[in-house]
Amino acid sequence: METNDPTAGGVYLDDDGRILAERHRRWWAREGGLMAWVSHSSLGELWLPLSDGTLATQDLDLTPDMLDLERLAGDQLEPGPLERNGDQFVTVTPYTRVPWVEAILGCPVRATIQGGSMRTRSFVADWDAWHARDGRLHEGWFDALKQLTVMLAERGAGRYAVAQTLMRGASDLAEAILGPELMCLSMYDHPRALRGFLETVTEAFVTILNAQLKRIPRVQGGYVNPFGIWAPGTVVRTQCDASAFLSPAQYKEWFLPYDERISEAVGYATIHLHSGSLHTVPALLEVERPQAIQVTLDPEPSAPPTLSLIPTFRRILEAKPVIIDGPLTAEEVHVLEQELPVDGRCILARHEPW
Repeated sequence: METNDPTAGGVYLDDDGRILAERHRRWWAREGGLMAWVSHSSLGELWLPLSDGTLATQDLDLTPDMLDLERLAGDQLEPGPLERNGDQFVTVTPYTRVPWVEAILGCPVRATIQGGSMRTRSFVADWDAWHARDGRLHEGWFDALKQLTVMLAERGAGRYAVAQTLMRGASDLAEAILGPELMCLSMYDHPRALRGFLETVTEAFVTILNAQLKRIPRVQGGYVNPFGIWAPGTVVRTQCDASAFLSPAQYKEWFLPYDERISEAVGYATIHLHSGSLHTVPALLEVERPQAIQVTLDPEPSAPPTLSLIPTFRRILEAKPVIIDGPLTAEEVHVLEQELPVDGRCILARHEPW
């Protein structure tokens, strides 16, 4: 008997959902492909509900007590089957505009309303400052994330899959907390300190991830990642955007081991890359985990034309599943489907709302 009461052991799929989940399981094994058209709107002003009942209209330094978790969690839904969009399951994630991991690790958060984003500021000027901190995670930010995760699970009533929030990997956390200059120079001037830092933030990442997974209802015994892909075990999505100012050798030596460590904490891992920064692909294809690579398609001229990347996508598919994710025309989708092997291929074509 199907039940979608998260308090009754998780979300169970109807017949169509089980068929789709089996296709997802096969995708992880590079035995078939996936495709979905995804509605995508350009970023506008930042929607930021505050605990005093208002919406933020001016830029501000944000603290966790200022968030209105009730409005962020949304309305209570009526129970129903897990919704689907093409070959995706519909997901919801704890408000991804907040840089949760950085905030939990101590970074000040600045909300820019007109700019439509939240930014963190590095708070470690030198290694003495890092070693002098108390080392504890920020309880206010961590509690808010855990509470919001529970609220989303309860209010969704099985209609959507709760997925982890946006979490940036070791290189991104180094850039956010240390700043790019201290991060890069420390590879040469303070290698022991940088290694210790990366160990600490990686451990924190896994702790924060596990706290969410503990509160996320399983879906048919597994979990759904933020890209709407089910797996028969625990999942993670990580990233290494700060590798854009690293050489391939620097990424491989210094940061890949920690992306592996994050990936080894779960059953099924995906790493997010950008199409304008794919120099990390060779190193990622040399290791078993993460098992899948997601590529966000950036616009020209900050990235090559999408179809020129077909050889890179083909190379990835020789070893791992790939998610090609971004604005695509129907013609581009057709070319990708014709030129790339189907096994392990997932295309998430984003378009303006119809």
